[in-house]
Amino acid sequence: MNAKFDGSKAEKTGEQLIQQMLYDILSGLKTKLVQPLLEKNLKIADRLEELKEQDRAGIAELKERLVVLEDKVQQMPLTILAALRDAINQAGGGEKNGA
Repeated sequence: MNAKFDGSKAEKTGEQLIQQMLYDILSGLKTKLVQPLLEKNLKIADRLEELKEQDRAGIAELKERLVVLEDKVQQMPLTILAALRDAINQAGGGEKNGA
């Protein structure tokens, strides 16, 4: 009976040793491989957020410029008509509004 007791005690010690070794291995992997990868991913994520903000700012600027361009395009027919009117008035000897 004493031999069985010593055998199970040795098995427990061996299992504990294996568990400790596995823990050490996994801890080392985490420290050496996983943690640097996570840190790099965080840096990449931060950089992506910066780029998104720049894109948002650029898009907002483009929208503003598009509004200005649309206004100018809408005013263009009026400018052309005014120029035609002025040209016709000058060709007619300076008479305005058909008088």
